[in-house]
Amino acid sequence: MRFARITLAGAVLLAVGLAACSSDKKEDGGTATTASVEVTTTIGDTTTAPATTAPTTEAPTTLAPTTVAPATSAPAPGYSLYDEVDAPTTLPSGHTHAFAPTGVLADGVYWVSYTGGAAATPSITIFQAFFGDECISKAAEVGGECNNDYFVLDPPSRDINDLPFAAGVWLTVADMNTMLSHWITPVELAKIATSSPSAGAPAGFEFIPFPFIMTVTSGEITAFEQLWVP
Repeated sequence: MRFARITLAGAVLLAVGLAACSSDKKEDGGTATTASVEVTTTIGDTTTAPATTAPTTEAPTTLAPTTVAPATSAPAPGYSLYDEVDAPTTLPSGHTHAFAPTGVLADGVYWVSYTGGAAATPSITIFQAFFGDECISKAAEVGGECNNDYFVLDPPSRDINDLPFAAGVWLTVADMNTMLSHWITPVELAKIATSSPSAGAPAGFEFIPFPFIMTVTSGEITAFEQLWVP
């Protein structure tokens, strides 16, 4: 299976430009961590003798273990079906993650096609996509062509139908007519794959099997964002 060759960067930038006027996507705030740095200052000779402090003995401190929750790209709740949101603007540098032919799918960002399935566990086919310089080198390696700055390697591919959506998954679809992105739920995605959209969908909207950028964290799909392509 091969996707249509397009200028992916151009399509994404155009989508972002159209979405910028009316987008209301709620962004998660990040938490910055500031490293503590110990600084030693050397002071020149003085005529005052330094004070002598008797050494003290302190009991060692034992810190309780902490548990860090896995990172997730899912935003806070509060969206309604077909709210307009930002189009996906960031792709992995160089390539999407490679995948093992069987077994647990590792955490990462993948290029996938959606083929339906259950609402909770979508049926998908995973490929690996290459961008920029890696697009050129990978295409040449297999006798293909890097058209429009991206190349989808096929084969190999992997079909999966038991990878669940996380609670609060960030899921978007692209409108073929406007190139804008809209937030929906897994239930709505399963519905539009075989039927008409629910109330609130843009006029003339229908599901088109454009590719998705899928983020997997701790065995769940935490983001599933559709890319508009011609």
